[in-house]
Amino acid sequence: MAINSVGNPPQDDPGLRGLPVPMSAAFAHAFIAAEHDTRHNRVVHVSKDGKILRQFHVDYPLDLDLLPNGHLLLSSNLAVIELDADFQEVWRYGIEKLALFSCQKLADGHVLSGDTSRCRISLIDRSGSVVRFMPFPYAGDYLPQYDMFRLIRALPDGNLLVACYHDRKLAEFNWDGRIEWEASLEGPPYMPIRLPDGNTLVSLGPTGLIVEIDPAGKTLWRYDMVEDTGLDLGWIAGISKLKNGNLVYSDSKHDRLVEITPEKELVSCFLNREILLHPSTHIILES
Repeated sequence: MAINSVGNPPQDDPGLRGLPVPMSAAFAHAFIAAEHDTRHNRVVHVSKDGKILRQFHVDYPLDLDLLPNGHLLLSSNLAVIELDADFQEVWRYGIEKLALFSCQKLADGHVLSGDTSRCRISLIDRSGSVVRFMPFPYAGDYLPQYDMFRLIRALPDGNLLVACYHDRKLAEFNWDGRIEWEASLEGPPYMPIRLPDGNTLVSLGPTGLIVEIDPAGKTLWRYDMVEDTGLDLGWIAGISKLKNGNLVYSDSKHDRLVEITPEKELVSCFLNREILLHPSTHIILES
């Protein structure tokens, strides 16, 4: 089943059920997506017209970081891997127990990642050595450790913005483990984006919500995929903000990418299970 354009999709598919029609536009974005699904288990580069250009197979990919030189950094359950522009592996850091949530290459060349198997956030150099780490400040006795955190982003001031999944919080930590800022949320966070104005956009996974909060933790904008666009409840993982202000999110449950406006209107949807299953993080490639 595939839909990538304006039209009236059939309603017997869970990924399409409740999809308002017609949409205002076709999904016309090239993208890279991490398919966290055993049926595909890959990172895939898809053209604007919905064709696969490149793919790299890896077990349970989670996060993506497109580098200035055109290389791609990805994290998976057991490894952080760098691919060149042709999706050929050029570097890898691996562990034995899951999971390596998050990856981000910093200006000094080190790679930031979160290791739930060791309850810590780490910086890794090109030799594969951990050059710095911070025990996760919220780590407790709860199980599974897998639910400790999701994506982590380094901020310009050096602090770490962490989606504290189990505790339903966003938090900023310094490398000494001191909590510099935190905000409680109405669901478990997956991906945070610190916006230029200091607000933070964050997806809330199984709640089907995306919220924007200010530095005081007040919700300024709230999107509910069921109430606002009439979609069946999904699982919102990766999010990206486009140059025109629109937002694209990964609905992992229903195997689709969904584009909405700041006014929460549905623009387009990419759904083709031959190409995309269970997207976690994605990157929209804008020219």
